[in-house]
Amino acid sequence: MGMRDRELKLNSVSRYAKESPLFILEEHGHCEVPAGCGGVVLRWRDPLAGIPLRIRLYTAGECRMLLDGAEPPSARPVVPYGEHVLAFTVAEVDPGYIALMFAAVHRPAGDSHVDSTPEQTGETSILSTVDGTWRWTSTEPADDRWSGLDFDDTDWAPMEPRAGHRPPEGTGWDQAGYQVGQLAELGAVGLGVPDGTGPIWVRKTFHLAPDDATDGSVDGLPDGSLDSATGGSTDGGAAR
Repeated sequence: MGMRDRELKLNSVSRYAKESPLFILEEHGHCEVPAGCGGVVLRWRDPLAGIPLRIRLYTAGECRMLLDGAEPPSARPVVPYGEHVLAFTVAEVDPGYIALMFAAVHRPAGDSHVDSTPEQTGETSILSTVDGTWRWTSTEPADDRWSGLDFDDTDWAPMEPRAGHRPPEGTGWDQAGYQVGQLAELGAVGLGVPDGTGPIWVRKTFHLAPDDATDGSVDGLPDGSLDSATGGSTDGGAAR
C-alpha cells in the first residue's frame, strides 16, 4: 500500500460515523445531563447486556428501594436478562391511601430525551398491579435475605388496589398527585395495605428475556419509573 492509499484511509470520514453493528448509540438530551441545557451526552449500549429501565416510584412515606439486594446505580439502570427482585421498605403508610405505585419502563419511541441509533421500537414495562405478585409484610425481616431472589415470601400478603393518595397539607402544589398521575399514565396501579401505619416491607419478582424489548409485554399484561413523592424524585422473550 502506497503512502497515498494510507492517507486516504486515515482521513476517511467514515471513521467518525456514529453507527455500530454491535452496539446501540444513545443520545441523551436534557437539562439534567452534565452538558447542561442544550447539550447532549452520547452513550454506547450493548443490547445483549440487558434492558435500560427508567424507574419511577411513589410511596406514602420515606422509602428505600433495592434491586437484587442493592440500590440501583441510577434511575435508568441497564437490567440484565434473567430473574430479578424488587424490594421496598416504606416507613409510613395509611390504609386509606396508596402506599406504593411503581413503573419501570423501556419505551424508546415515547422518550423525548433519548434518541437511539439504530432506532429502537420495542417496549418493556414492569408495573405495580393487582396480580398477587406484589407482596408485603409488617413484620420486620430477620436479615437482608428478604431482598434476595431465594427468599420465600409465600407467607406475605398480596397488596390491595388503592385509588387515592394522601392529600397535601395546606394549599400548596400537590406533588404527590402529579407523580401518581404520571405513573397512572404509564399504566401503574396504586397499591395499599388493609391496616397498620408502617413500616412495611414489599417484594416483587420479575423476569427479563431478550425478546422483552420487542414484544411489549410484562407479566402477561398489556404494555403499560424512581420518583418518590415522600420528598423528592429520582428518574431514572416476554417478561413475567
